[in-house]
Parts: sequence; structure tokens; C-alpha cells
Amino acid sequence: MRESETSKRAELPRTLGVALATALVVSNVIGVGIFTTSGLLARDLGDPRVLLGIWVIGGVLALSGALCYAELGVRVPRAGGEYAYLREAYGPLPAFLSGWSSLFAGFSAPVAAAAVGFTEYLSSYFPVLHTQGPGVPPGFLLPGHFVAAAVIIAFSALHYRRVQVGGPVHIVLTAFKVGFIVAFIVLGFSAGNGQWGHFRPTIPIGDWGSLASAVASGLIFVMFSYSGWNAAAYIAGEIRDPSRDIPRSLLTGTLLVIVLYVAMNALYIFALAPASMASEIRIAEVASRALFGLNIAPILNFVFMGTILGSISAMIIAGPRIYFAMAHDGLFPAAIARVHPRFGTPSNSILLQGAWSVLLVFTGGFEQLLTFSGVVMILFSALTITALFRIRLRQEDLRPKNDLRRGVFRSPGFPWTALLFIGVSAWILAVSFGTRPRESFAGLLVTASGIPFYFYWMHRKASSWVWMVLAAAWFGLVAAWSSAAGYAGVSAACIALSGILALSSGLSGWITSRSTARRQ
Repeated sequence: MRESETSKRAELPRTLGVALATALVVSNVIGVGIFTTSGLLARDLGDPRVLLGIWVIGGVLALSGALCYAELGVRVPRAGGEYAYLREAYGPLPAFLSGWSSLFAGFSAPVAAAAVGFTEYLSSYFPVLHTQGPGVPPGFLLPGHFVAAAVIIAFSALHYRRVQVGGPVHIVLTAFKVGFIVAFIVLGFSAGNGQWGHFRPTIPIGDWGSLASAVASGLIFVMFSYSGWNAAAYIAGEIRDPSRDIPRSLLTGTLLVIVLYVAMNALYIFALAPASMASEIRIAEVASRALFGLNIAPILNFVFMGTILGSISAMIIAGPRIYFAMAHDGLFPAAIARVHPRFGTPSNSILLQGAWSVLLVFTGGFEQLLTFSGVVMILFSALTITALFRIRLRQEDLRPKNDLRRGVFRSPGFPWTALLFIGVSAWILAVSFGTRPRESFAGLLVTASGIPFYFYWMHRKASSWVWMVLAAAWFGLVAAWSSAAGYAGVSAACIALSGILALSSGLSGWITSRSTARRQ
């Protein structure tokens, strides 16, 4: 679909206010991460001061990103988030790769990780549903993997058949989630059986330099837990007053989450010594048992599971909007832009993300999924922040005399907030590729694998067969490299699914061209 066709599409109505946009930020951020990742961080960091500090650092980064995204949302008030901003700044290729990565890692991997996390909590009631355990070889499928897949299928089916729930319902659900966390924190500190001695330092400050790589790797998990702070950007095209409501929703939602996350981790330490927290995925359930005893832990565990399910539902709603928009722009198969005639949903887009999320459940462990998706999210978030420099220059609004121009929100602290986000993101990525090369390169392979598809979809009318052959050859080379390097899990699954997509798209184009030739 060319620009002239795209411009004829009906615009989404601007009916959403700041309350719903803020609720969307909070509900998208607070999910599986805060209830699962602190145990992995405690294992690698050890000292309670470092453990709390890394959540503060992650919060500062998220806030810096939110300030920049707020200005981007005002300057480019269209739906699609990173896809829209990168297209405005750098053109269709980076935007396409952002959307491509959102499908294969940015949304689908968090959905898979959340489903695995939900199943781990469910295993406290049904122990047979564990997705990991001592002596279980990597890649071995357990009953819990099938339950996690069933959760994804169930929510995908729900949103396939129903239009997105109304704004008031989202606000009520978010208020319940925040209210529960606040009550848990207040009751934990006031009536829980914790110990302030758990905050006693365990690693001298002089030895903190040895933790640099662990902190960088840990920030992958932390930024995964903070992911979603940019959620309001995805619905920018539907917000009534974007110049006012996008900054308010992003900043208010992000600040609220930072306070809750730091307080929640302080409560974990109050309940458990860092050594007792180490490697616990069900850290919230273990902490609640230590604070309140076995009688209340199952009840809290049930609420944690409900919170995770809410996040799965939100991501299954949000993610398909990106692929749907890409298909309408002619950068994805036209079938992905299909609106179900009866249900009014982007049905094929939902099915595509659901299928890929299920595949990730079967091919990656929980920790691998966090790193795999975290690397891609950090990469494109940082690239999107750089887009603000270019968009400002293009709009000739970088000069100080325009700073107070009415109607244009300008990010406080720019360019320092942007440079901080970009610099720390580059450091995290560098360390991640050094310490977790398999998962990190898997995420990079996912991004790079979109390049031949971009050129195929841009030139498919003239050379369907040529681009189909080139795509197949590309994946043959990537498969050979990944096999030699030992990256057999997630990256092999990406290659398989992407290869099928390439061949089916090429075949579809060939059939269409033959049919046209016969009619002529």
C-alpha cells in the first residue's frame, strides 16, 4: 500500500483521556517482572544496597526515556510508538525492523515469559506444573510449558472474538492492581514478620567494581520489568489532547511505578535475606510466606497470578496494533491487516503474535526469554530516543528562541536525559553481548532477519521470485552460522518461522502475478 492509499484510511477517533492513558502505562508495566526477577538479581548482586540501587537506576532510565517519548508523542501524535517515530526520523527500514522485532521479541517474548511466570506461580498449587527444575535438561518440555501455551491461546482467542474492553474497565483493573501492591507493602512493613537486619551490607563498597558486569546484565531484567513505560505512545493517535495528555500520562505512570517497584523490592529484602532470595522466580510468593505465614501466602499467590494474567492480556491487545499498522503501510503481508468482519478485531495479527509466543514458550527458558526480549527492547528504545534529535532538527525547533513555543512539549533536561538513556543502554548491550552472547545474538538475529523481508515487501510487485530466493538464501546462511555457533534454541525457531513466512509471501505474490497474467 502506497502513501496515497494510506492517507485515505479512516483515522482512529480521538476519544481517550489522560486517566486511561496513565492506567495503560501502569497496567502494562506492572506484570510478571516485579514478581519474578528480584530473585535472579539477588543471586548475581548479593548486596541489598546494590539490589535496591539497580531498581533506582532502572527507574531513572525509564523516566529519562519517558521524558523523551513524551516529546516524541507530542511531535508525532500517531499510533504505533517506536514504529511511528522511527519512520518519521529515519524512514521505513528502521521502522520496519522495530515492528518486526516487536513481533518476534518485543511483545511476543514478554507474553511467553509472563505465561511461564504465571505457570510457575500456579505450580505452588499443582507442583507437577513446574517449567524448570534440578536435573531437567534445557529444552525439555514439561507439563507447565503446555499450560503456559494454553494461557496464551486462551487470551488470544478472547481478544480475537471481542473488541478491546472499555476505558473505565481498564482504569478499575489498574486501580485494583495498584491498590493491592500498596496494601501488600504497607501490611508487610507494619505487620509482617520481617527483619531490618536483612538490609545490612554484605559487600564492601571498595569491591563494587567487580559487580559492574552483573549490574549491566541485571539491568536487562530490570528494564524488562519497567518495559511498558512507553505504552501511551502506542495509542497516541487516539488521545484527545496529545500535547497535554501524552506527557502527563507517561510521566505520572512512570513515577508511580518507580515508587512501587523500589518499595516492593525493599519489602522483599525486609522479608528475606539476599541469600534466601537468590534464584527464586516466585519471589513474591516466597516473601509473602516469610512475612505472613503459610495461611495467607496462597491467597496472595492467587492475586499475583491475576496481576500477571492482566499483563498478558494487555500485551496481547497492544502488540498486534503495530503489525496491523505495518501491513496497512505495505510493509507486511496484506492478510495481517485484515479486520474480522464479525468481531471487528485485527484477527490475523492476533493469531500471528499468539502462534509465535507459544513457540517461544517451547524453545526458551524463563531467564533466556528475559534476556532475549530485553536486548531487543533496549536496542530500539535507545534508537528511538536518538530520533528525537533528528525530528527536532527536521522541525527546525532546536533553537532556544523556540523553547517556549505554545503547544509543543519539550523534554526537561534534554539533551542530557537522552544522552544518559542512550549511553547506559549502550553499556548494557555491550556487557550483555559479552556475558550472555547466545541470547543477545539471538535477539540481534531476529532484528537482522527482517532486512530481506523489508526489501521483498518494498519490491514484491516487480520481482517476487527474486526476493523469495534471496530471502531463502539469507536464512540458509543464518541457519548455518547459528548451527556452527551453537545457537540452536530461540534463534533456530526464529529462522524456521521467518523462513515459512518468506516462502509463503513469495508464493502468494507469484500466484497473484500468474493470475493477473492469465486475465490479460
